[in-house]
Amino acid sequence: MSFITKLLEKNRYISTPTPFRIIHSLFLLAFLATVSCSKPAGNIGIGIQPEDSKLKLSYTDTISLYAYSLPMDSIRSDYLTWNGIGSLKDPVFGHTNVGFYTQFILSKTAQEFGDERVLDSLVLYLDYYGVFADTNTLITTHIYEMEEGINQKQVYYSNLHVPIYPTDYGNISFQPRPNDSIVDGEDTIPPMLRMNLSKTNPQLGEKLLAASSGEMEDSDIFREYFKGLYVIAEPVSNSGCITKFDLTSSLSRMILFYHNNDAQDLRFDYLITTGEARVSKYEHNYSTGDADFRQQVVGGDTTLGAKKFYVQGFGGVKSIIKAPHLTKLRNLGSIAINEAKLVLNGYESEPLWGAPNRLALYSLDKDGNDQFLIDFQEGESYFGGDYRSSSNNYTFRITRYIQSLINNESYEHYGFSLYVSNAWLTPNRFILNGHESDSTAKIKLQILYTDLN
Repeated sequence: MSFITKLLEKNRYISTPTPFRIIHSLFLLAFLATVSCSKPAGNIGIGIQPEDSKLKLSYTDTISLYAYSLPMDSIRSDYLTWNGIGSLKDPVFGHTNVGFYTQFILSKTAQEFGDERVLDSLVLYLDYYGVFADTNTLITTHIYEMEEGINQKQVYYSNLHVPIYPTDYGNISFQPRPNDSIVDGEDTIPPMLRMNLSKTNPQLGEKLLAASSGEMEDSDIFREYFKGLYVIAEPVSNSGCITKFDLTSSLSRMILFYHNNDAQDLRFDYLITTGEARVSKYEHNYSTGDADFRQQVVGGDTTLGAKKFYVQGFGGVKSIIKAPHLTKLRNLGSIAINEAKLVLNGYESEPLWGAPNRLALYSLDKDGNDQFLIDFQEGESYFGGDYRSSSNNYTFRITRYIQSLINNESYEHYGFSLYVSNAWLTPNRFILNGHESDSTAKIKLQILYTDLN
């Protein structure tokens, strides 16, 4: 007796053939017949698919790459969100000193200071924005009057040099306290840095107090009388920090305290708004860095990039990445790039002061100029460049760039350039493994592709 007959008999449908039971049995027979004849879906057609019609998926990460680092000339640093004061002593990169130039405007036009005016003090107030690196650092600040002005309509870079008068109104040391409010009598003032510019020399305060009503007629005229301030930190001997300030905050200003024959406890405020020219100054002294770094970045020994190479924010160091045999992928014939990733692995297990949040990658043209990669147009989530702490690396997806290079015989590959992203506001630096690094996590270009030949 067949399995199907046994099943029907067990359910007593054969012994009592009513119309309903007959119909029900037919449905059951049809279902079981279908099940008994079916094959796994994945095997259907296997026997008749020609071997030469199957897609061939391949992977390579052996494309030759080499990289090296070189110093940047500067970076644009005007009208930034914040401006810093500080100094870093990096055992690898050497010294970085940070400061700024800024203009001021009048809080009131046509100000008259009255007769027999006397200076009480001149104080610079700076509103904290944040701190980078070691907050226990003692920062010594030097402050000078600018001899020449800066212009709101001009573009400025981090290597700006403006002539200054020799008198130092600073030489003031402080530890950053971005979370400590100031108690002034019965008032509690938000955290800010206060520096008395008249404590060691009253000359600048007396100059401002001596301004005539004509020189105080409006801010444009006043800027000809007083060009502004240059504030810079003294180099630290070890570690260090950079204190960030919001110069355009309502709390940031310079206040002239004075009295005259008519009143005591008078004041006049000089403001910094978003319209005033202000420029961050970044100074890098690589002579105090380690020998390998100096030989590669300053001495120009590109062969040292085989072991490790470097990037640094604040307009410091960039890297060049070359793939001299990349166009030989055309020899594979017709291929489709499924995915191409440039993987940049960290040399230090724990980057000093933390890794940059992002790096920026560009292609180079024949003149060595940076060009946006076509993959960049797909957005950050696709293109990549974010730091991954779990793997201590950065990854860029450059699939479309590689495909276009293969498809267009006229295209040449001149290399890539690598920077710290948002370097005008990012002091972090990073050391990367080269192609001959002692680590297994070397620089790699991972390509997954389909052979269409």
